[in-house]
Amino acid sequence: MTQFFETTQGIMSMGAFIGAGSLAAGSLLPNVIRFVTTGINRHPKAETRNLAMMTVLALDDFVGASYAAVHDVPEFNPMDEGEFVFHVPDPTLVLPTNANWDVFDADLSDEILWLSNRVKNLSYALDSLDLSRPGYGGFFERRYEGYANLAAEAMDIIERMLKEFDLTLPAKPDYYRQREGLVSAIQKAGQSSSRRRKPGTPASSNGSNVLELFPRVNEDAE
Repeated sequence: MTQFFETTQGIMSMGAFIGAGSLAAGSLLPNVIRFVTTGINRHPKAETRNLAMMTVLALDDFVGASYAAVHDVPEFNPMDEGEFVFHVPDPTLVLPTNANWDVFDADLSDEILWLSNRVKNLSYALDSLDLSRPGYGGFFERRYEGYANLAAEAMDIIERMLKEFDLTLPAKPDYYRQREGLVSAIQKAGQSSSRRRKPGTPASSNGSNVLELFPRVNEDAE
């Protein structure tokens, strides 16, 4: 058998066989490369979209918490003018843990991380205010305006990501107009900054259906 391949005819046959194999491999190689590349690229694309969706949901939760906070009327203790409580907790921005922010472009990832840091800084800044000063040191105006501004910025980032990554958020009730409510809160905070409420004067509940946390005292009592 081996003697056949030593002849001229055998050598020519072997050359033809190798050439045909090389041609077939050459025609298949681009398809193989395309298949492998598609498999490699599919995972990062899915990973990017998944992180984008989780980030959008986290930002939307922050917007909702901020909206509730800026519309929360604090309740004051009539027995102690320096004691008050809110009915909703301070808004926090909880971004996805262990996220690879490099899958976004640098500008977008910077905006997201900067916003998270600014939310924390606002909380620290509010804690630093001297509430014993007249008008509580502007605590309430700064709180409402601060969270309203941050929430508005979060909504801008959400809109950008929805468009860029072709995402859709669940529909919200028609009467739940967050942006309009946040703008209104900013305007009210600015208007009241010049006429801050005097210490000891409880804020009006404006017909709120929130249960009162402090007992009322008899105004006629001596």
